[in-house]
Amino acid sequence: MTIEQKKNFIINFIYLAMVIGIIYIFIKHIFVLIMPFLIGFIVALLLRPAINFTAEKFHIPHKAAAVVLILLFYSISGLLLSWIGVYCLAEIKDGITRIPEAYVLYIEPVINDLFTIIEEVSTDIDPSIVSVIQDISAFLFKSVDSLVSKISSTVIQFISSFVSFLPSLFLGIVFAIIFSFFIAIDYNKIIDYISEKFKPKTQSFINEVKGFATEIGLKYLKAYLILMGITFVELSLGLSILKVDRAVNIAALIAVIDFLPILGTGGIIIPWIIFEVIKGNLSFAFGLTILYLIITVVRNILEPKLIGDQIGLHPIVMIVCMYIGLKSFGFAGLIILPVIIAFLKHQYDTNKFQYFKQM
Repeated sequence: MTIEQKKNFIINFIYLAMVIGIIYIFIKHIFVLIMPFLIGFIVALLLRPAINFTAEKFHIPHKAAAVVLILLFYSISGLLLSWIGVYCLAEIKDGITRIPEAYVLYIEPVINDLFTIIEEVSTDIDPSIVSVIQDISAFLFKSVDSLVSKISSTVIQFISSFVSFLPSLFLGIVFAIIFSFFIAIDYNKIIDYISEKFKPKTQSFINEVKGFATEIGLKYLKAYLILMGITFVELSLGLSILKVDRAVNIAALIAVIDFLPILGTGGIIIPWIIFEVIKGNLSFAFGLTILYLIITVVRNILEPKLIGDQIGLHPIVMIVCMYIGLKSFGFAGLIILPVIIAFLKHQYDTNKFQYFKQM
């Protein structure tokens, strides 16, 4: 390697490190702050073809069509999300109220029976061990009781925190709606004004990024809707075979929750399996376990494949990006990092990342 090649390598490495650093700072600290405006812009951008079509089809002013369609979009989305939220909170509340009752009816008797058997066996071996076992039993009862109370209080605290977060969430939604209105009403003026501030080469790059992001966003949505549909079908069939009441409703709820990496399918089914084991419904718990394993295996196989195919990344690269993104940036990184890597790959494939060629 010549001195010139080494020099180019160092320059390219520093440049790449700066790009990665800027991306990291943006996702970690800035992305959350601009989220309402980003959502507002995306909504306005996605609705723009419908707004233009409506204005031309019904011969109404462009601004009026924008106002009507944006209001309609946010109204339908708000009603749908509110219904899902109320349904989820109602189910969670119902589950919390049943925890103490389930403990008294199912968990406590099992522990009592277990220690009764141990005491009887210990008496035959060494009577002095009985007092130790009774102390352990009392301690265990106290610990389990404390755990049940802690679980209930933790869930209630989480719900309270979520409720306290609602005003901030509502304010963010309001800003997103207002921003959507302004972008949709004066989209051409805003874009023309911004374009004037950049050189033609930069304008071309921005347009390319915008087109790529729009295309990738729609493909992402399509892929996750397919995954959600597959999960819903698996759950509906599995729970119906296990003869669970309201199997389709429960499947729909879990499929929606499965979209959230914070909980996922396991956040619902695993505690359910444990609860059924404690109750003694071993066959039902075994059925739930098999269902959960099937869903997990299918999702882990299909998710990288589906999303990778949609955005043009190999499943192995997709898995690495999703894992690093989730660990580094949380849910935002799970989605954004693969998109960034896909865009960099696109730039490289189209010979627009010349500094890679020099390395």
